[in-house]
Order: sequence, then structure tokens, then C-alpha cells
Amino acid sequence: MMQNRGMNQDLTQEINRSLILKNLRREEMCSRAYLAGLTGLKQATVTNIMKDLLDAELVKEVGFLNGSKGRRSIGVSINSEKYRVIGVRLARKHYSVGLYDLSGGLITENRVDFRPGEQMDAQMTLAKIAGDMHALMKRYKKDKILAAGMAVPGPFIAKKNRIALITGADIWKDVDIKSFFDREMEIPVFLEHNANAGAYAHMWDLKKDYQDDILIYIAAGQGIGAGIIMDGKIYEGALGTAGEIGHMSIDRNGRDCACGNRGCLERYASSLELVREIYGDKAGTPGCNFEDVERLVGEGDEVCVEAYRRACESLGIGIISLVNVLNPNRIIIGDDMAFPNPALMEQVVRETVKKGVLKDVWEDLKLSVSVYEGDAILRGAAFVAIDHIFDTPGQFIKEEFDSVK
Repeated sequence: MMQNRGMNQDLTQEINRSLILKNLRREEMCSRAYLAGLTGLKQATVTNIMKDLLDAELVKEVGFLNGSKGRRSIGVSINSEKYRVIGVRLARKHYSVGLYDLSGGLITENRVDFRPGEQMDAQMTLAKIAGDMHALMKRYKKDKILAAGMAVPGPFIAKKNRIALITGADIWKDVDIKSFFDREMEIPVFLEHNANAGAYAHMWDLKKDYQDDILIYIAAGQGIGAGIIMDGKIYEGALGTAGEIGHMSIDRNGRDCACGNRGCLERYASSLELVREIYGDKAGTPGCNFEDVERLVGEGDEVCVEAYRRACESLGIGIISLVNVLNPNRIIIGDDMAFPNPALMEQVVRETVKKGVLKDVWEDLKLSVSVYEGDAILRGAAFVAIDHIFDTPGQFIKEEFDSVK
């Protein structure tokens, strides 16, 4: 019985640590008394846990705050100076690796583009990513890197840690990415669908403005996926493939798709299809890539602008179904397809969706194109790792907590 009581005490302490860290992260800076009110914990409990968190350097004191009746209290915030996480983004034509602090602040980032026509091998690509991660850990060995988050394209079978299908990149089919990193890395690596990672990044950027809405982030790039957040958590579905709107049909008699369906959204609204529509068989050759389309749309080229407009309209048609099924409060569109002309995309998508949903539903919906600075999906991968750390901090810095007992 004594052992069970001790185990229950440890579990309760870990739950309370997590509760305090997550609320402090959202508030950015506040007093112990304010945290007690937010969490419902006794102020003495908050004070005791805060002492452990301060000693372990997960949080820090940041000066005085003015309270009610002229009282002043010491403010606390997440300590972004000691612990680090790695964010990784794997895409069809590139990968990126970045180092972040526990507040999601970027320290350094490296992007590697695959050369056109290069014969890629899944194991070789993973080995390069692992090599870049090891190089970061060696370079920043004075910091304590606790974990890594990795955003991958979908459909991603989260329950089996593998990618089911990447159109035009069959090398990833059935590769167990998690097992590879479990073998190669001395820190835990957590996998997440790239759209879910993008949704995490936007949710944490919104902070208090998020207010537990149903938030959907649409990653419209080389493929199309939707990260769905409900009550502050990703909705994954039975196998973890929820949000694969790229393989939602918008035309049952439409173009064939590699998934076996016809008329899939990504065959009309992805960056790969936009390039194919404009350049035909020359797509992917020098001077016929998405970067060229982006430049020409920016310059007002009539052919490219019209093709881009049609792609945005197709995206809007897909979003109509998403709105009717999930009734979200907020939709944010990001990734490659948002880059050529964000204002035009927002205009076309809004006009298309407004026509296709009920008036009351439209009036309650905030639909916009992302204005996120930097790579939201890469940063979101880092947030995935941070979330795991804040869920169970004792598992990641057990030595630090043990040393202050």
C-alpha cells in the first residue's frame, strides 16, 4: 500500500506540473496566485511545484507584476534558455531541420532541397536527416536537447508510424520512420502529419485568441491535408489519418488519382498539379517549377494567374465539404499554394465557400490565408515535441527533478 501511495503521489505531481506548465505557456507570464486561479490548484501546491520547476530551470522568475489593491507579485514564465527541441519537416521535394527553445523560438534552421531528377532512397534520406540532427546536437552540446518532433506528408498512418501514400514518391510507402529514429537517435522522436504540425503552430501563435475554437489548418502544398484541432487537441481519427482532404473527391468523374479514387482535390489544387497544368510534360524541368509559377503569378502573367485562380476555386470547393461536415469556427490556409498571391487566394476561396454554405455557418466562420512568418509546419513539428515534454516533464528531465528533492 505504501508503494501505491507513493506512485499515486508521483502521478499527481506530474499531472500538476503539466497543468502549470501548459497554462504558463499560454499566458506567457503571470504570478503564482494567478496560476492557482487558472488551474484550480491550491496556492501552496502551486508554490511547491513552482519551486521544483525553478530549480530544474524549466521556468524562471521575470520581475514584479502589479496586482489588485496595489499588491505586487513575482512574475514567472517558461525558461527558454536551457532546454531545446529539434523540429524536422519531411516534404516531397525537400526536408528541413531546425533547433528551437521551449517557447518555440527558432535558434537555427537548415533546408535541403532534393535536386530535380535525383533518385531518392528513403533510408538514405532518413540517414541524412539523422546526420543533420546529430550535427545540431554536437554543435549545441552545451544546451540540453530533450526531444524532436517530425512532420511528415500523408496519408500518414499514425497508429503504425508509416506513410501510406505520397503521390509521386512511392519510396516512402510502408517505411517505418519511427523505428528508424528509435535506432539512430538518443532522444525520442515524435511523428506527426504535416498539416497537424501546421495546425499546432497556428494554435500556439493565436494563444488566448484561439479560445478553444474548432481550428482547421489547411496545408495546401505538393499535397493537401487538413490539421483539425478540437478542444486544444488534434483530431486524428481511428488510424490517425483524419484530415486527408487531398483525397476527398470534388468530381466523381474527374482525374484518376494514385490513391485509387477519382477527382481528388489534390489533383486540382496542389502545387504539383498547378505546375503540370501550366507546363505540361515540361513540368519539373529547369524553368518549369513551382518557383517559376510563383514568380510569374507575382508578375501578373495572365495564363499563370488564371490557372492559379482555378486551383484556388477548386480548393474552395473542397473546403465547402469540410465546413459542412465539421462546422469549424476558424480555417487558415497555408503552405506553398498560399505564396504566389495570398490576397487573390483568400478572395477566390472566400467567394467560393460563401456561395456553398449556409448563411449562418458562413457568418460564424473566420477564413483566412496564413500570414505566418517562416515555416509553420517545421515550427509545428517542434511544438509537437514541446507538447510531449509538457505532458510528462518528469520523463524528460528526471535527473533534474530528482536532484532537487
